[in-house]
Amino acid sequence: MTQQTEPAALTGGTDADAFATRLAAELPRLVGLATRLLSDSDTAEDCAQETIVGAWRRRDQLRDADALPAWLRRSLVNRIIDRSRRRHDELDIDAVESDWQDDSYSVQPELVLERAELRDELEDALARLPVIYRLPVVLHDALGWSAPEIAKSMDVGLPAAKQRLRRGRMMLVSALASSDKRREASLAQPMRCWQARRRVSAYLDGELDETTKSTVEGHLAGCPTCPPLYTSLVGVRATMGELRDTDSVVEMAIARRIRERLDLKSRP
Repeated sequence: MTQQTEPAALTGGTDADAFATRLAAELPRLVGLATRLLSDSDTAEDCAQETIVGAWRRRDQLRDADALPAWLRRSLVNRIIDRSRRRHDELDIDAVESDWQDDSYSVQPELVLERAELRDELEDALARLPVIYRLPVVLHDALGWSAPEIAKSMDVGLPAAKQRLRRGRMMLVSALASSDKRREASLAQPMRCWQARRRVSAYLDGELDETTKSTVEGHLAGCPTCPPLYTSLVGVRATMGELRDTDSVVEMAIARRIRERLDLKSRP
């Protein structure tokens, strides 16, 4: 009987370099998948990079080099589930199932389909699904994964994966059918809330180009939820600025020495 050896990409030396190269090649695909699942490019990139780092640290656990893509996808899905936190407007599966079990419950299909065709509306509705129900819907209906693949990636049995897919689809229809005045006002803005909030810091520092600056200002003028956050950011920054003239943070003598040392290092 011949002795089985570890796949070349999983051992040390130059083989470790080859494995690192394979991981780097998988990163763009992981980022793309994470972006579809999260609809937030920053968090998607974080999850994908953390997955790659985790795979490198656990490379000795992978026995089949050909299984690397599936191994990474499963790790990514688990990481997204672990990182997800319940939103205040997240749907309650018990309430949704109770509605669907009620013979009198229905929706306006033309309204649901109209909203589903709008990218912002669809992404907002998906974000209201708990992650364990959102992922099966996106993986199956948007990305074409099979139920067994989803079950394996989410580390659940096939019946559980199918149940989550069924529930996720019901919740998505309910989310698209429901109305919320603040959500509708936010969606009506030229820039989504998170897009604006990510740029507020640069806006405060005068670093945005004129087009983006104008769009952020337009969002702040019409959004019902972002202005209080912006006002708080401005106030906290102003309060921090007041510390410059006090000795409570860094004594002036110490601050002067730090500046002098930095000036010396910056000289040729």
